[in-house]
Order: sequence, then C-alpha cells, then structure tokens
Amino acid sequence: MTTSSRLNDLMREGEEALEAGEFAKALGRFDAVLSEDPDHWGAALDRAEALHLLWRTKEALRHVLELRPSEGEEDDADRADLEARIREAAGEFEEADRLFAEASRLDPEQFPPPCRTTAEDFRSILEVALASLPDPIRAVVDQVPVVVEVKPRRAMAEHSPDIDPELLGLFVGTTVGDKESGGVEYGDVVFLFQRNLERAGANRADVMEEIRVTLLHEYGHYLGFEEEDMERLGLE
Repeated sequence: MTTSSRLNDLMREGEEALEAGEFAKALGRFDAVLSEDPDHWGAALDRAEALHLLWRTKEALRHVLELRPSEGEEDDADRADLEARIREAAGEFEEADRLFAEASRLDPEQFPPPCRTTAEDFRSILEVALASLPDPIRAVVDQVPVVVEVKPRRAMAEHSPDIDPELLGLFVGTTVGDKESGGVEYGDVVFLFQRNLERAGANRADVMEEIRVTLLHEYGHYLGFEEEDMERLGLE
C-alpha cells in the first residue's frame, strides 16, 4: 500500500469515527496522519474538531489558531466555523458570532448565519413546537419538563460520555420502562441547548422544526424507544 493510500484510509476511518461519535478513535487516526504528513490540512482541522468534541477546548483552540491564514490572506470557511464553535464552547459568544458571520461570508451556502434569538423569543418558539407534538408526547411534557440551557456544559459530560459541545438536546432521568421495573426514580428533564439549535436552522421556521424533532427524540428516550425505533418512527 502506498503512503498516499494509507493516509487516505486513515482519514476515512477518522472521519467515520467522528460521525459515529467515537472522538478518541478519530483523534488517534488524525494523529497518525499528521505523524507522516505534518502539513496535512484536513487532518489538522479534523484533529482540532476531535479535540473540541472531547471537551479539550483549550487544546482545540490552540490548534485551530495555528491554521489561521497569514495577515492579508483570506480565511478558510471550515476553519472559521470550527474556531467559532470552539469559542462558543468556551463561552466566548461575541467572538464566536463574529467568526460564524465570517464563515457565512466565505461560504454562505454551507454556513448560513445562525438564527439568533433572545431567551424570551426562543421560549415562544419552543411553546409553538411543544403544541405541535403528537398527543402521546404532549401528555408527558408536564411530567418531564423542558429546561433551556445556552450550551452543554463540561460538568454534564462528566456524568455522561455521550454529551458533547454540539448536542441539541438531552433527556436526563429514568425511562418509563425502568420506572415500571422498579428502577430508582430521579427527577426527569429534557434539556434543549439554545445556541446549538439556533445554528441548526437558517430561520425561525427551521429552528422551530429542529426543536420539534429534538423534543420528539428526547421524549422518545423517556418513553423507552431504542434508536432503531426512533429512526423507524422518524424521530431521528
């Protein structure tokens, strides 16, 4: 196998691992590429992405800044968007939004500007989305309330390895099946992460649809649906 073929295979494996949520595995693949080709742009950018998704925010920011163009040269849209997401995870929202706008300017089709809302406006969109849910889902909303957070927090990830900075929503608690089988009951809640959901849509209608789909998915978890069930029912 040639060096080029081996690096292509490693990149493919790394990208597949990123897609599957296997971020540590992805990081290892991109490290392997960079050990043979330190100037490999795609591996360097994807490595910063993996670090970001592993909550290694300071490292991710340092690496993505190393890819910033020289003075007077135009930035890369993918790089600008990634730096924006890393800064957002760090709570640097103003700088993140400046970089999101730059990514959108560079590639408006791939990176439409986020549909930013106030907390009150987001809640009004949420109320409409809740009213649109099927009756079986609406029936459990009073038992399992929705809590809006600006972003996922690192402290959440310490309790669940499935939580990453790009998460749209999260069910926390005990599923109906576990309650019926005598599981210990904790407070049940569905979290929505406002800034991530705003970035998932180009306008209010898109954001409302993303909220609706996320609610269906997370309440599906509460009701005990498996991932395959939710995919079959269109809740993915």
